Amino acid sequence: MKLSNVWHSIQFKLTVSFLVILLPLVVVSVIANVYSQRMMYDQITERTRGALLTALEYVDQLTKNIEQQSLLISSNPEIVNVWMEADDPLNLQYLYDMRMIQQQLSALISVNPAVREAFIVHGQSGSGISTLQGGVKWKEIGEEQWFQDALEANGGLSVYMPDAAQLNESRYLEEGYIYYARLLDVFNSNSQDNVLVIVIDKHALNTVVQHLQTSEHIKTSLLYLDQLVLTSNSTVQSSNNMFSIEESNGIWSIQMEQPQSELFKQPYYLELMTYLIIMISILLALCLAWLVYSEISKPMRKLFGAIKLFSGGHLLANIKHGRKDEFGLLMDAFNRMAESQRKLIEDDYEKELKLARSEFSLLQSQINPHFLYNTLDSIYSVADKHQIKEIGEMVLNLAQFFRFSLGKGKETFTLEETIQHLMYYIRVQQIRTDQFTVEMDIAEDTKPIPVLKLLLQPIVENAIVHGICKSSYGGDLYIRARLIDGFLRITIEDTGCGIAENELTEIKQELQKINAHSYRYIQEKEFSKYFGLKNVVSRMKMYYGNQAEMTIDHNAMGGTRVTVTLPIERDEPA
Repeated sequence: MKLSNVWHSIQFKLTVSFLVILLPLVVVSVIANVYSQRMMYDQITERTRGALLTALEYVDQLTKNIEQQSLLISSNPEIVNVWMEADDPLNLQYLYDMRMIQQQLSALISVNPAVREAFIVHGQSGSGISTLQGGVKWKEIGEEQWFQDALEANGGLSVYMPDAAQLNESRYLEEGYIYYARLLDVFNSNSQDNVLVIVIDKHALNTVVQHLQTSEHIKTSLLYLDQLVLTSNSTVQSSNNMFSIEESNGIWSIQMEQPQSELFKQPYYLELMTYLIIMISILLALCLAWLVYSEISKPMRKLFGAIKLFSGGHLLANIKHGRKDEFGLLMDAFNRMAESQRKLIEDDYEKELKLARSEFSLLQSQINPHFLYNTLDSIYSVADKHQIKEIGEMVLNLAQFFRFSLGKGKETFTLEETIQHLMYYIRVQQIRTDQFTVEMDIAEDTKPIPVLKLLLQPIVENAIVHGICKSSYGGDLYIRARLIDGFLRITIEDTGCGIAENELTEIKQELQKINAHSYRYIQEKEFSKYFGLKNVVSRMKMYYGNQAEMTIDHNAMGGTRVTVTLPIERDEPA
């Protein structure tokens, strides 16, 4: 089907109509899906940001608590004065004081479970006291970078988280800990190099991030001044497919990463379901359009087929249906129209048939005078030439021929009677020309079969006059009859001069135009081209129907072969 025809087809218009109706629903569904995903994304982002801010507030509060604790210790006069007066805190004379200071430190840090240890370093002697180890001697403590940073902070809180390189340089720092350091005398009134250090175990901060770990694929990282403090899941690798959000208070920051496919799993399912519903809706619309089109096209095809049959000459075309809709009314109207047309055609056909039969009778009567003229001419020629007794025989055969042709007013005779009638004519021609012989081969089972009167005589006449007589050497005439598959097949063959190929082709084309309804061929005048053959075929088709055939061909002897095939069961022309 051409593209222009597709655009104008009912099926295409129905499909487009259903899709246009479906289009607003699809657009609304897509917009609603996008909007809901956006809302869900914003809600997840806000909820995650709130959780991160809560965790960040906890870390910030922890830092403030440590800062307050360190400030309380470093500003305690009892502790500060002891360390200012001692040249070495580990001397025996300060043993009691060190014991008391250790207890005070332990009491202060016990309220904060995140604190692992607290110790005070005496910068001048390198000695100190620890809540875990008691008295400690730190050699060359002044060379430690973290110690120098604490002194340079001049009373401010210094936070130190050693990395791998710093751990190699330091004798006293350990991995996995955060060190908060400040001068023991926060106001540094006496410029003593005594430093208070509070140690936080990084793992104690896991509680900050663990409650954010709702999935094994989530990675939560805690940073101090952009330096990684700890991460909850180091096996998770960052990628472009990760949902990442970070909150910071300027010092501490917390970052959470989670695969988008996991975080937006439900929105993805919702999106998938939305598009699936859209696809199903489109398919249903197409199927519905096809079903509606089928309900329309099926009766249309039935109606079109009936119209095609009727226009092709099948006058009995009728549509059987049980429909009660508009198509049923249309089919009923067609049936009534076809019935009316059929009656009109049959009435007209009957009129034409009567006219054709009367014209055939006239044409049939014209054959005998035509032959009579030729025969009389033959008698004259023989008498003039030979003046012998053959004239008597010729006249006798001529009389028998006319008696048979005009006798009893019958339309048909048996094949045996027809052959006998032909022999009268053939004998006249043999006497006239003395140029040919005749050979008959008639099967016994064909002799009783009725044959239309004068059907074979024009064919035999053509074989003699236009075939054998035009040959310089005369010739032979063969007439055969056989019963084959319910058909009588009569072959008339001569060894005369034959027919030119172009003329034979023209004869075949003219005869093929004749059928049982070609009445006007019989109205041609006697002198028209191929009148005799056309007359025979027209009468044969008219009487026997279109099953009757006549073929003309060359034979192997150089002459012409005419084969007439007649049905045994005669069909009334329709």
